[in-house]
Amino acid sequence: MKISTILLCSICFLLAASSLQAGEMVLYGGSQKPGSLSFGALSEVPSDLLQGNWGGTFGAKFSAGKVIGLEQNISFSPQFAVSGVYAFQTDTNLLLQVPGRFVPYATAGIGYIVTWGQEYFPEDLDPAKIAAYAFSFGSAFTLNYGGGIKVRRVLGPMGFNFDARGYTIPSARDNSLSFIQLTFGPVFTW
Repeated sequence: MKISTILLCSICFLLAASSLQAGEMVLYGGSQKPGSLSFGALSEVPSDLLQGNWGGTFGAKFSAGKVIGLEQNISFSPQFAVSGVYAFQTDTNLLLQVPGRFVPYATAGIGYIVTWGQEYFPEDLDPAKIAAYAFSFGSAFTLNYGGGIKVRRVLGPMGFNFDARGYTIPSARDNSLSFIQLTFGPVFTW
């Protein structure tokens, strides 16, 4: 019994070490554009207010693996969809990439998002506050897909990364919400 436990631990350690050998960290900034959100609570809300605007986002991605790998993403958006709505987001993705210095890649995965801002339905029925309330839907699971290009080791261990992703939130208010995210930043490879 002890031999099988030691063997299993050794195999796990070797697999983790080989993954860490091909590790990367990307620090990024970018923008995201949510689509429109259906919100049936009030029909007098102008539909253009329930259309998300471009907002900023920044975060970090950590990945391991040479051709097939895993990626963990964590980010914050100081304006999600409309002014006054914030978002915290984390994703776990499968990563498929070409080894080398110039690396195109594809990714898909699941995640979790929390939005907040206008917590209570506004009593004054201000359309902008109603839109902020609609996009402050709380926490939900997300699905994402996308790809990008990494240029590794341009200056020592540092390179550059461009990424484009599509996200779907299946349970945002009355319907699903989709958004795109474009990011750019340095990638550190070890």
